[in-house]
Amino acid sequence: MSVKSWSKGKGRVKKKLLGSKSYLFNWSKTFRGRLTIICLIGLFAIPLLIQNRYYLGIFITAMIFSIFAASWDFLAGFTGQVSFGQAIFFGISGYITSYFIRYLNFPWWASLLIGSLVGVAFGLLIGIPALRLKGPYLGLATMVLGLIMFYTFLNVAFEPWLGGSEGISKIPQISRNAVETYYIHLILMITSFLILIWIGKSKMGTVFKSIRDDDIGAEASGINLTKYKLIAFMISAFFAGIAGGLFAMHNRGVNPGVFQPLYSFYAIVMASLGGIATISGSALGSYFFWFVAEIFAEWPDVSVFIFAIILILVIRFAEHGILKPVLEKLKDIWDLVLGK
Repeated sequence: MSVKSWSKGKGRVKKKLLGSKSYLFNWSKTFRGRLTIICLIGLFAIPLLIQNRYYLGIFITAMIFSIFAASWDFLAGFTGQVSFGQAIFFGISGYITSYFIRYLNFPWWASLLIGSLVGVAFGLLIGIPALRLKGPYLGLATMVLGLIMFYTFLNVAFEPWLGGSEGISKIPQISRNAVETYYIHLILMITSFLILIWIGKSKMGTVFKSIRDDDIGAEASGINLTKYKLIAFMISAFFAGIAGGLFAMHNRGVNPGVFQPLYSFYAIVMASLGGIATISGSALGSYFFWFVAEIFAEWPDVSVFIFAIILILVIRFAEHGILKPVLEKLKDIWDLVLGK
């Protein structure tokens, strides 16, 4: 490489870094940026006010499912590929992470990474045949594949390797210290969101959106639909795997129940509540979901009824989720307080 070409390359990198800093600075001056920073400060401050493991566990569960919902939102919101089998990657990573920790004594972070990468491999294997389908057929195909995984892991014939209905138990948590565990999950959630948002705003994200908006037009312009859909499927599977591994460690084990369609619908409901194709809306949807579930924990039938009503209201009055109208109302209040 010549000195001249090296200098040009260095200049481009410097320009991108300066551009990123400028974007972050401008974003931090917006209402949405300031609100996000306030929310993050609040999340970091919670363990200073609450050290109870049970209550911190509620926040940790919401963080895990925020990542899970964001992984589905990335696939459906940015490429238009609606999957009902997101629990496949959630569950397989949970099993692999648990196996490496319990039987091979790997550290939790290495086990989580391996589990997530295995989820990516499953995303590739499932994506190749599944992505030839479109619309409701893709959703039905992925749901059926999830059910196949559920009954396979439940099968008595595979019990010596997969643990049968009991699955893998006695998995140590990330840390015995609840506050430390909380901060690890918070950092992983923030990192996952930043990566997904960055991909969404990159050139690749633009390609994904073009496929979502008009796949025929995108293909006519020279975009390889299969290639980019597979990439989106694998990215989505990786972050669903992160959530699945964290879920297994948080619950000290994993069983075939994680492959049930219910878990896939959890992700869909949370992402839809927050707002599809927003990524950050997944966090709002997840926290809202789990806090309401906790309030009505003693009346599970009532909580199901409440969620049904909420979903009907969201679909009727806020088809793009509650994130946008909530931000608009908060901005109006903010402007009123400041006298704008």
